[in-house]
Order: sequence, then C-alpha cells, then structure tokens
Amino acid sequence: MKRIETLITPAMLDNVVKAIKKEGVGGITVSHAQGQGSADPPLVGQYFARERIVVVVDDSKVEPILESISKVACTGTKGDGKVFVTNVEDALDICTKQRGVKAI
Repeated sequence: MKRIETLITPAMLDNVVKAIKKEGVGGITVSHAQGQGSADPPLVGQYFARERIVVVVDDSKVEPILESISKVACTGTKGDGKVFVTNVEDALDICTKQRGVKAI
C-alpha cells in the first residue's frame, strides 16, 4: 500500500479530487495547509494557502493516480504543488478489524 499526499493550490482542489476519484479511490482526506516552497524567499510569518489531499491506495493504483493529478493540476507556473508517495506497512479499520488493503 502507498500513501499519496498532494499539496496543491486551492483553485485546483475540485479538479484533483475528481481525477483521483475517477481512478477508483474510495476514501480521501482533504485539509487546508499553509507553507512556503524551498525556492520562495524567506518570508517570515507569510505563507501561501494550499490544499492537502491524502489517500492510501493499493500499489497498482499509484501510477494512474499520479498521472491524473499531474494532468489536471499543472498550469505550467511555479507553485503548482507537490505529490509525495510513501509506503504504508499496514492499515486497520477500527470497527470491522479488517487489515491491510481490505481496510482501505
């Protein structure tokens, strides 16, 4: 399993969520974030608004999801966002006690 964390501009939120859902992802978490990119000038106390989307998926879905995100979120300008992919060792559905891919 993989955890895909996407940081994008607020204007792209709906399009990116739709693209991820089209790839067959069921659960999705969205939250508001603020931050600065590594290439941004050091602006003390000033941050850029971003939306954070987190999904955990089976390994086979990673590449199609990454392609979909980059297709809809890329405007060709600086600050379009980033996507991070990390390993997930296990998952547990608290109520059903299902584990692994069945829990997601």
